[in-house]
Amino acid sequence: MSLSGVGNSTAGTLIADGLKSLLTSQKNKPATKGDLENLKEVIIGRYHPIKNLPPKLDGTKPFYDIIINEVIYF
Repeated sequence: MSLSGVGNSTAGTLIADGLKSLLTSQKNKPATKGDLENLKEVIIGRYHPIKNLPPKLDGTKPFYDIIINEVIYF
């Protein structure tokens, strides 16, 4: 194993990774933790509508609050 061989190997790896990054479209790149957290916030909002409970007489509809684990009417 020589120093020039290590340098060539490193240069080849950097070039290959750079080309792979440039040629991969944005929608085909892997998701990051930040991307997943943003998606989670959009999907898992705090209030979820409850479809099998009727609205109150005043017209407010039931929602489940996942933070305090209770049914709330809005």
